[in-house]
Amino acid sequence: MNESDRYSRQSRLQQIGSAGQQKLKDSSVLIVGAGGLGCQVAAQLAGAGVGHITVVDHDSVALSNIHRQVLFREQDVGLPKATVVARELAAINSTVEVSAVRQKLSPANVAQLLRDVSAVVDAGDNFALSYLLSDACKDKLPLVSASVNQTFGYVGVFCGELGNQAPSYRAAFPQIPLQQQSCDLVGVTGPGVGVIASLQAQETLKVLLGDAAQLRGKLLYLDVWSYAQHIVDLSGAVETENQISLIDVGHLRASDAVLDVRDQPEIDSEPQPFRTSLQIPLAELEQEEHLLPQSGRIVCCCQSGQRALLAAQKLSARGFTDLAVVLSAA
Repeated sequence: MNESDRYSRQSRLQQIGSAGQQKLKDSSVLIVGAGGLGCQVAAQLAGAGVGHITVVDHDSVALSNIHRQVLFREQDVGLPKATVVARELAAINSTVEVSAVRQKLSPANVAQLLRDVSAVVDAGDNFALSYLLSDACKDKLPLVSASVNQTFGYVGVFCGELGNQAPSYRAAFPQIPLQQQSCDLVGVTGPGVGVIASLQAQETLKVLLGDAAQLRGKLLYLDVWSYAQHIVDLSGAVETENQISLIDVGHLRASDAVLDVRDQPEIDSEPQPFRTSLQIPLAELEQEEHLLPQSGRIVCCCQSGQRALLAAQKLSARGFTDLAVVLSAA
């Protein structure tokens, strides 16, 4: 296939040209999450000719995914998302090298996954994973993060190489919303996810090209229903002290009080692959605070890390200081 024909429309742009197209070909991008954002970002980066794309996702395709996760078909239900995305990207552009990683992102594998990467796309829509990626990318790699819920979404560029870095994700979001609601509960439209994903893909291309117009240290907020938007400058944001640590299972101590904040039916159907000391659902945490030890480290856990991070944040606000969240790759 003639690559000059394939990329002729975008390489005509003065912001890209033949030199920029070569930069994209020489680049490697890690995409964390193969959901609504990750599917569309991956497809657009493959179409643009990014040379190597690695997709990380441990989940399988469900029927409820398909309305917004555009690389999946009905016959893919039950198959690993990362594997299906890799298959579809190869069909879009056979010249792009694609790797599928069927694992959860965790403190144990994040450093290895970031090796030889030009930029990281945070498409997991999970604060715990965003914090983990931010910690790993800080002073090293640009992190293009996005999120969408109901009709609202944002895109921003965080971290980066020392001397040219934007604020970290933790600096931009030192506290996560106490009342988080997932798309499973409050809904989202496929086109709405597509709009935010396209902006995230566009920012990733600008990052790879070194374009000064990127949203480095800024957040673009957009209501995809009314089209109201604004940009927030985060260039002066700094991380707060006493941050909640994110640890791997291998860093659990025998003295830790390990708190599972899931509901009992979840715990019964899928026990943690490590020892837990206490089981208190997140909604009951404040009423049952007297059950917690007053000294030593408290390590919170759940299924994805999201509720565990919320629990640790609540405990921090109530005066507990030695806190961590365990994120398992299992």
